[in-house]
Amino acid sequence: MRSIGHGGQAALTALLLLGSSVTVAQADPERGRLLAPDCAACHGQDGNSPSAAYPIIAGQHEDYLYVSLVAYRDRTRDNAIMSAAVVGKSDQELRDLAAWYAGQRGLGLVATGLSQPVVAAAAAAGGSLLIVDGADLTPVVGFLPDLERCPSGSPDIDSDGDGLADAFDAAPDDPDEFVLDTNGDGRYEICNIQQLQAILTLGEGEAAQTSLTLEERMSRSYELVRDIDVAELENFRPIGNCGPTGNCMNDLDAFGFRGNFDGGGYTISNLRVVWPDDGGVGLFGVLARGSVVRNVELRDVTASGRAGTGTVVGSNFGSVYNCSSTGTVEGLYAIGGLVGANAGNVSWSRSGVAVKAEMAAGGLVGDQTGSVFSSYATGAVTADRGAGGLVGLSTGGRVVSSYATGQVSGARDIGGLVGINTDALIANSYATGRVSGSQLNTGGIAGFNSLSYIHNVYATGRIDGNEAVGGIVGNNNGTIGQSYSIARVSGARQAGALVGKNADGALSRSYWSRALSRQDNPSGTAEGSYHDTAEMSRIALQQLGGAVSGWAISNLQVKDPVMHFCDRDGSGSIESAEQTDDNLIWDFGDSRQLPAIRCTPGDITQQRR
Repeated sequence: MRSIGHGGQAALTALLLLGSSVTVAQADPERGRLLAPDCAACHGQDGNSPSAAYPIIAGQHEDYLYVSLVAYRDRTRDNAIMSAAVVGKSDQELRDLAAWYAGQRGLGLVATGLSQPVVAAAAAAGGSLLIVDGADLTPVVGFLPDLERCPSGSPDIDSDGDGLADAFDAAPDDPDEFVLDTNGDGRYEICNIQQLQAILTLGEGEAAQTSLTLEERMSRSYELVRDIDVAELENFRPIGNCGPTGNCMNDLDAFGFRGNFDGGGYTISNLRVVWPDDGGVGLFGVLARGSVVRNVELRDVTASGRAGTGTVVGSNFGSVYNCSSTGTVEGLYAIGGLVGANAGNVSWSRSGVAVKAEMAAGGLVGDQTGSVFSSYATGAVTADRGAGGLVGLSTGGRVVSSYATGQVSGARDIGGLVGINTDALIANSYATGRVSGSQLNTGGIAGFNSLSYIHNVYATGRIDGNEAVGGIVGNNNGTIGQSYSIARVSGARQAGALVGKNADGALSRSYWSRALSRQDNPSGTAEGSYHDTAEMSRIALQQLGGAVSGWAISNLQVKDPVMHFCDRDGSGSIESAEQTDDNLIWDFGDSRQLPAIRCTPGDITQQRR
């Protein structure tokens, strides 16, 4: 057998040994489903991981999953995140969890007639489409024939009376189906915007009927299989919503989309989702916990809602992975270029959307209690209060390894990256856009930083404000460390090169340029504490190295690796494999270059243009 790579041979060997060495007790998948939320953040509720950093475990062999979980629990396999997720769980609970994931349909896994252990080993090796050559397994692309997957019929005839015309219905003679899974990968294929809309609306209309329930349609997995231009559609109804009250704060994700959607890298152009009186507005109005929207690209979208409004997802309780959008979005509260309200995860995503709101507006996310990882935004953002180039309001949330370049403007709490950062974290990130605040709290990274941590960041865009204006933070009563600003700072009262008002806040190992900021002091007020915070000339800043700054280390064995190394896989911790010289957060370049951050998306040379 040739090598199948990425640990696949070892996985296959382990599986072949299971038959003689493991006796499996009766497992209960339903009990496992109740335990699955402990794993959903990384692997998804159904085992279809939202991130390339974590393997798809849906459909894996049950015995293999069980043995692996036991090894993580007993720490005979070294992974801090996995061990923490299963610590304290009994053998029976792990069997139940393995049974649940084994029974799910894996995204991208083709039914080949292979035995389950062999399929599982191939999946572990990184294969999604498989071809079998005797005993050999080789992951390949293009195994399936080029099937005719999309409907072609009359736009004026609805043969089965389900409310969807034959031209858009993949099953025009069956009122109980409108899409098909022709390649057997567990995902129903979406060929047109009418099919996508029918997830919500099938069976609606005079005399239309179907026994395929809304709950069934909203719990499936779907995939886009071609680019679609929807300019002819007047207005799209969001898939998933905030329920009868129209307020997701009341019903949370109870009426959300509970399946998975893979855009496949295809593009949806000229979408209009305009419901100015509603909450939960976007292509997916509400995405439920454990659900995933991935690989979606929207171009020239127009979105409008009252609250919880974005282009891809309005209110997110699940995971949004590798999505992008351009266009415009506006509303009152929690308005974002990609996601409006985020109580889940947004990772490896980007937005070039112009955003306008009254409060909590962000280039990527409007309002969040969740996390943003390895993402960026380039659009302009405007709000009366709480405007951020990336996130408008982050309460207990995390912004890690991300950046924003768009212009941000408003009245109060205006930040180049985050508008209001409270009980939250910003790390390994930067902002370069111009920031303008007409009233209070204007900062290059955050307008208001309350009881929060900001470390390993920098700001370069011009900062213009009135009161409490700073190169990093306008009003700070949190902790800022290992940061610098070369932003020009202008304010009428309480203006400083790094912070405007430092109310019981702390700064450490942070630097600024007097010549560039046109400010004589790091803070516009005397309060707070300052440790190893220094003014440096432009040349000195360019020559700032690890020894001078204290940001780099000579001995890789450190007590707090999160302060020095990038979290490449987004796991939330720094594993031993990430503690290497080439994964240090700061790259100091040569004596002509300013320090740059390695952790953010894209080539580091982009930061130095």
